[in-house]
Amino acid sequence: MVFNAFVPELSFSEKLRIAKEAATQEAWHRINSDLAAADSVTWAEVSQKVTTIEGLDTAHSNKNLSNSDSSGTSKSYDIWPASPSTSVYSGLVSARKRNYVQDPLYPSREVAKICSIIREATSTEDDRMSKRPRLAPPKKPTRGPRPVYQAIADIETRTTQHSSKWYEEIATRQKFARKDLESLKNLHRLIRECLGTAENGTLSNATLAKLRKRLHQAEFFDFLSGVLIKKSRLLEDGGLPVAFHEEGSTFPWDIKSDSWSLYRRWLGGQLDPHLLVGIESKSKTTASGKSVKSRNLEREYPGGQSANCPGENELINSQWWFVPRCFIPTLGRLTFGDDRPLQICALRDGAHGEMEAGIHGQAGKGAYSIVMSSGGYSDVDNGDNITYCGTAGAKMTPTAATILLKESRDLRSPVRVLRSFALPTSNQYRPAKGLRYDGLYDVISFTILDVETAMHAFRMTRKKGQDPIRYQGAERRPTDEQLAEYARIRQLSGLGN
Repeated sequence: MVFNAFVPELSFSEKLRIAKEAATQEAWHRINSDLAAADSVTWAEVSQKVTTIEGLDTAHSNKNLSNSDSSGTSKSYDIWPASPSTSVYSGLVSARKRNYVQDPLYPSREVAKICSIIREATSTEDDRMSKRPRLAPPKKPTRGPRPVYQAIADIETRTTQHSSKWYEEIATRQKFARKDLESLKNLHRLIRECLGTAENGTLSNATLAKLRKRLHQAEFFDFLSGVLIKKSRLLEDGGLPVAFHEEGSTFPWDIKSDSWSLYRRWLGGQLDPHLLVGIESKSKTTASGKSVKSRNLEREYPGGQSANCPGENELINSQWWFVPRCFIPTLGRLTFGDDRPLQICALRDGAHGEMEAGIHGQAGKGAYSIVMSSGGYSDVDNGDNITYCGTAGAKMTPTAATILLKESRDLRSPVRVLRSFALPTSNQYRPAKGLRYDGLYDVISFTILDVETAMHAFRMTRKKGQDPIRYQGAERRPTDEQLAEYARIRQLSGLGN
């Protein structure tokens, strides 16, 4: 909107129309009554009319209303002072409540609006840019390359040392049972009690036994939810981390391991305690009328882990798995044969990549894992030192599985060793049920037992620095709670004990 007599492309009537749109009718009639009959108007005339209407004198202003040079070019200046007097707006009363008193030194709001339109129209683009208020001083140009900021410390606002997005987004305004929360808080209290009594020198084995038992029970709590985990503060720095981060001898090594196992599972959002979580079970009926059950990994299960990885692969020493039984089709036929144990739970967690075979690996990278079981081979199990036999070949040619173990010896790549309940009962390291991960072993050497079948026996030694094998005592795996859950699932599945 403009009101500038010196802009030739706008006629006088157009200027009056634009100014009329910008002002109220009352203010416009006061100005238009003296200018309606004029054919042309200048900035000085409009300013004089405005000040006359307001009862002002140009002498009251500190700045001239206009300044024309000899060429007739008009230059506009600010008509009114920059701000009203402090007496008008002083005090703590809000602007809506106080009565506005018109100061004779300042124009009315309608006239000030018209003057602002005229002033904007008569100024050039350069004038407007120079009068534009600056919110910040202009940046100085940087000389040379920008500095590289390396020592920037992230501000940590979480209350846990190792948190997760799932845990941080838990909404605590949810319904939950008080007794369930107390069950979790009891575990929290036992940890703090052990720590407190250890500082006083009164820590007893009975207190540690209570904590160990509670940790084994918490593995199968079926009432867990996000709000309960967060309300219990077990994942906070004063909860489970106290046990596995403790550098002294307050907590035994098995309690540290169990605390870390629970912490990692719950922090990752894996609250389902079922042993067959992530495994899809189906029931079929054969042509002969026999009921057959099959199990496969669920594709959408988020906690799955690939077994094609050397080393521990995020496993915990003495981690234990349920071993279901399933009817397997006989090779070359469509009928089903005898039921055999499956290693699908170990496959789900990335411990062993084979459903039945005892050796898993990749050609050129060696073996990743083996399962010690009853296969009719001359295996020798002495705990930290074992002798493990490969598979039988033909015509003096070793099998692919045997070659994998030979590559592990050449590459000096450690192998994950799992022990099965199918081992002879005379083996003291045999788990009572299921499969148990017993750490990493190095392949030291091998001996050819039979040249015709290329049967190899590999001597393997357990790597140092790992927790002991949990096959006896209070730290034994599987625990009583794991065995009870094992029996319950098999009974519900109709598989017996």
